[in-house]
Amino acid sequence: MRIEIKREGGLAFIPGLNKPRLLDLAALPPAQADAIARSVHAASFFEQPGRVGTLTKGADQTRYTVTIEDGGRRHSVQLVEPVQEPNLRALLDLLKQVERTAARPPAGAP
Repeated sequence: MRIEIKREGGLAFIPGLNKPRLLDLAALPPAQADAIARSVHAASFFEQPGRVGTLTKGADQTRYTVTIEDGGRRHSVQLVEPVQEPNLRALLDLLKQVERTAARPPAGAP
C-alpha cells in the first residue's frame, strides 16, 4: 500500500514549499504499517466521496488530499479541516504522525 498526503491551506502555508509526502507501507516498521492498514479499513477509505468536509471562504482552512493505492485500487479523498468523522480523523492523525516521524533523521545521524 502506498499513500500520498498533500497539505493545502492553513496558517503559514507556502505553496512553493509544499510537496506531497509519500508513505510506502512496505518501508515502514511492521507495527506501524499494520496500524495504518487497519485504520484505512476502519475508515472505509475506498468508499469515501472525493471530498469530506465543507470548504468555507478564506485561505486559512487546511485541506489534506490523501491518495491511497492498494492492490490495483487507487482513490483520493480531500479531507477538509475540521474532520468530524472519527475514523477518518484517526486515519489522518495517524498519517500525519507517521509522516512527521519519517521526515526526522534517525537518532545519532549527523
